[in-house]
Amino acid sequence: MSTKIAIICSKAFMKRIISIAQNVTDIQLEFYLYRHPSEAPTLVKQIKPCDALLFGGTLPYLHAQSLLSEIPIPWNYIKQDETAISTTFLSLVAKHTVPIDRISIDVMNPAFVDNVLAEIEYTGEKPHVQHISITEPTENILQRHMALWNTKSIDFVITSIHSVFDELQALQIPAMRMLDTKNSIIQCLEETKSKSLLTKSESFKAVVGLLEIPKDSSIESTILSQIAKATFSTYKQISAHTFELYTTAGHLQNALEKENLEELIQQIEQPFKLAFGYGHSILEATQNAQYALTFAKPSEIYILDEHKSLLGPFPNSKGKVSLKTDDPYVLQMAKLTSLSPLNISKLINFSHERQSAQFTSQNLAEYLQVTRRTTERIIKKLVDNGYAKVVGEEMTHQQGRPRTIYELNFATY
Repeated sequence: MSTKIAIICSKAFMKRIISIAQNVTDIQLEFYLYRHPSEAPTLVKQIKPCDALLFGGTLPYLHAQSLLSEIPIPWNYIKQDETAISTTFLSLVAKHTVPIDRISIDVMNPAFVDNVLAEIEYTGEKPHVQHISITEPTENILQRHMALWNTKSIDFVITSIHSVFDELQALQIPAMRMLDTKNSIIQCLEETKSKSLLTKSESFKAVVGLLEIPKDSSIESTILSQIAKATFSTYKQISAHTFELYTTAGHLQNALEKENLEELIQQIEQPFKLAFGYGHSILEATQNAQYALTFAKPSEIYILDEHKSLLGPFPNSKGKVSLKTDDPYVLQMAKLTSLSPLNISKLINFSHERQSAQFTSQNLAEYLQVTRRTTERIIKKLVDNGYAKVVGEEMTHQQGRPRTIYELNFATY
């Protein structure tokens, strides 16, 4: 099945892509054309169902950037870089005898022009560079090019904006569009297709959920039906107090992102445990769900993915803890301290989430949700092996023992 890509671009760029797209297999293109890049946000809202979205340049992408978090498909854009600029300069030199300093060129990043000239060891007068910004109307770019032409400061214009090129042509000012190389466009189309295929494969991964209720409790069938509806699941009862749900990663992720599931579980009065497992098969997903359920506390949701990364608890936290590792440093640390890779992963997450490098045993106990005694044993193992150090004390009350302040003493990034 082909990948359907919606492309937001100018009419001229559409012709360029059509002439190249035949080099990419299994794609179908649908174009949404603008006269000015600022129209891109309006076009985003007009896109019909498709597999991916591609912007025909950095400028339309920047105009529509704030809307991209709302669309459920992967997106990409054709980026302007040094290759495009050097190719355009080479084309200009080959077809027109125009000195570099007699050119006006508009670009997203003026540093790219400097980099190209430095690479070719050009030491003469530089071209007139116009910086493109989404906060400035494209009409201003056109006016600057025209002003340089009218004062006979330039002989030629290179523009990244197709509407500006059309205006310059109408005014009979010598100009050319910035050239995106054939290879760059092919690479971008292939990349966009790959993003779509990856998203689909991730979304269709098998997910098994386990809902467990206490033996002295029961759950209303309407609540169970609502959970199944929120996650697009089917379910069956596997014991008197356990239900198994079947869905896909895409449906579960959608339920969590929209907070449908979180809102629903907060309405359930009786205690319960809910966990999900991802897998490349139902068997693997079931095993991961069973393991995730061992971490679940009442009214919380945990997810264990196929990489043995534990996600949750939802809705209180959306952290990620790895239950397995092949990192030699972590394995060595686990061996020396007798701590599990899971606990080491939790310590790394604890370090990432704290605003301060310093902590007390109480801070760590609250994060790990274990007793102070258990936390102190963990800290002792870290200190004894040089993975944590004492850096001070604090007195929270006038009486009582001071609290020891620690810092982790190993790489956490």
